Amino acid sequence: MDSTSSLGDYVAPPIPTKCQQSIVEPFSQLANQAETTSELESAKCYQASVFYMKPDPLYDKQKPYFMNVPIDPAWGPKIKQTNVSYTRKTIAVADVRGHERLFSLDKHGFCLQDIHTSLEYHDFTNTDLVVTRYYQEVQVFLKQYTGATEILPFDFQVRRKDPTLPVGSRGAPGKAQPFGVVHADFAEKYAKKRFQIINVWKPLRGPVYSSPLAVCDYRTVKTEDMVPTDIVFPDFVGETLNFWPNPNHRFYYVDGQREDEAWMIKCFDSGSTTDPNIAQCMCCLLEHCLVHS
Repeated sequence: MDSTSSLGDYVAPPIPTKCQQSIVEPFSQLANQAETTSELESAKCYQASVFYMKPDPLYDKQKPYFMNVPIDPAWGPKIKQTNVSYTRKTIAVADVRGHERLFSLDKHGFCLQDIHTSLEYHDFTNTDLVVTRYYQEVQVFLKQYTGATEILPFDFQVRRKDPTLPVGSRGAPGKAQPFGVVHADFAEKYAKKRFQIINVWKPLRGPVYSSPLAVCDYRTVKTEDMVPTDIVFPDFVGETLNFWPNPNHRFYYVDGQREDEAWMIKCFDSGSTTDPNIAQCMCCLLEHCLVHS
């Protein structure tokens, strides 16, 4: 069983030539945001298809997991790449273009800011350049916008879409694909001092109209929506979060994201253990969405 077989027999619809206005109003239920709501009334809202985790009695006995290692058929049918299944849902997604200043890391769990890098498109295939130069640029970027006293870059992922792969494919190691599943990248439990894990997400080349990133307003996510999921690597076991479907989730994207624009997505904040109003965030890539004409 490969990492995409849990998507079943779903065949993606053709991408339409014109975007369709959603009839879903995504702003009316934002708690304590009257000032933001009124300013966002002019924002364009569209429909998109994403994958949520599918409820299954199996998870009462077995924790969800992904095996990020090759599966040997000799291990037998009980060892699968993943025990996670997904269900496809239609969401409303609003364009924040022109309203970027309304969003903040601590309130919403994400924000969009300008970023500078000296790396060109092809440079991101060079791990040494990414680690020695881009990491330093990200440190400057994060210190500027967060005021943090110390920044420690520890991982990166380059995603380039391969049209020959099936919908929902995670791709092979080193060839990661746009991931259309609603998720949060890291889960942490303890900290001696307040610290944050922030995902800096930027296009290698823009403007982006195919598979744009969507982020979800933290205040519309409930704790019971979150599903801790193990990610098994050859040398350690990490943890991420999947999510159950919830029609109250409110999603945003930016139309035509440029390569000098970066989302800051707060994956974890130790301050939220004592103040639940401090936001974290979940996100997904909009693989087949009606967001651009």
